[in-house]
Amino acid sequence: MPLYEYTCRSCQSDFEALVPASERDGGAAPCPTCGTTKVARKISLMANPIIKSNANANAISCGAPTCCGGGCAIN
Repeated sequence: MPLYEYTCRSCQSDFEALVPASERDGGAAPCPTCGTTKVARKISLMANPIIKSNANANAISCGAPTCCGGGCAIN
């Protein structure tokens, strides 16, 4: 089930809900603050997962703004 973002039309709170794609446009996700089903689905960006290789899984950052996560030669 996809995670969708909503804004409540009654109390204006923003929330996320796991909703079947067939019911994504509202009605299936009641507002957790006031309980109404008068919600509007927001347009949101999808985040891509970051996959680390095993070589850098335990790398320590040097803290420099351009640090590559431990792959540099700075000790």
